[in-house]
Amino acid sequence: MTQMPQVWIGTSWKMNKTLAQARAFASGLLADPQGDPRVRRFVIPPFTAAREVKAMLQGTSVKVGAQNMHWADEGAWTGEISPVMLKDCDLDIVELGHSERREHFGETDETVGLKTEAAIRHGLTPLICIGETFAEREAGLA
Repeated sequence: MTQMPQVWIGTSWKMNKTLAQARAFASGLLADPQGDPRVRRFVIPPFTAAREVKAMLQGTSVKVGAQNMHWADEGAWTGEISPVMLKDCDLDIVELGHSERREHFGETDETVGLKTEAAIRHGLTPLICIGETFAEREAGLA
């Protein structure tokens, strides 16, 4: 039997949606809890809503993730989230290396690599962003 290729379709909400807005969006996904088996659906809400969105979508095929994480399991990393914390919230995936993080926070291929290794080590699926800068996108180069 030939296995069908999987396509991932999802959305990262960036710094958008309050908790109430996140609940409303997740409620809309409940109308079709399983979706097309060839498509893996995901949502990446702000961290403030991730745990609740995950609980709302429990039992569906929709994966819920985080927009970023640190590579360390714990430590003096003010404002960061560890892979251990993401697993504790029962999250499935983590977005890493977004062009905005690279441009504004100085992320590099090396730090994205460290984060990717940590994600895999803790059972998170890394969604590694390989893309353009805002300027390239606006100039029609991407």
